[in-house]
Amino acid sequence: MMKGTLYCIGVGPGDPELITVKALKRIQACPVLAAPQGRAGVGTAKDILLQAVAAMADVDLQGKDILNIDFPMTRDEAALAKAHAAGAAALEEKLAAGRDVALITLGCPTIYASSLYVQRIVEKHGYKTEIIPGVPSFCAAAARLGRPLCEKDETLTIIPGNRSDRWELLAMDGSKVVMKPAGPLADLKQDLAAAGRLDAASMVERCGMAGEKIYTSLKDAEDGPYFSVVLVKE
Repeated sequence: MMKGTLYCIGVGPGDPELITVKALKRIQACPVLAAPQGRAGVGTAKDILLQAVAAMADVDLQGKDILNIDFPMTRDEAALAKAHAAGAAALEEKLAAGRDVALITLGCPTIYASSLYVQRIVEKHGYKTEIIPGVPSFCAAAARLGRPLCEKDETLTIIPGNRSDRWELLAMDGSKVVMKPAGPLADLKQDLAAAGRLDAASMVERCGMAGEKIYTSLKDAEDGPYFSVVLVKE
């Protein structure tokens, strides 16, 4: 029996209208839809996809096999490795039966996505995989602010919010993106002020989702929920 293919598909940052046509076509074609769930079973990527599908007459999820994949919100490497192995095993069960699987993820699978870890395992075990990119959250946030991320010869540095060397990265030339600066923002503001960049910083929270908040100045924001992006223009 021919094995199925795993498609890792980005559904964009939150606005259902930002899901690409290619992503929707591939999701429609796959008999199995795998959706990540994290804290307390919340599946934000699946919710966004369902909203998009509801608005499009030519896409129908009825009859699909829905598979929830656990991606726990933890930094415990042992717990993550166990979850990724379990997720890969669940996907491989469907693939071994010759069924294509669409594994959806927020944003783009190539940018800090949990799906890439299970993709590597599945691929290592001899299954074919393909990545379908999505609109990254920081591009959508820049658009909501009405500002470019970078222009002409400017560089762009993407920084995870928890990096221990964050101050050094913020002090570098060019524009910056700080991904998921969860929690109180006082330390980040202090780092930006020390780097002389606080006045150039803005933030979008839950971009394109319900409860979206836009801060043209980071000074006005006190906390950074998980789905937050800070932009620092050169």
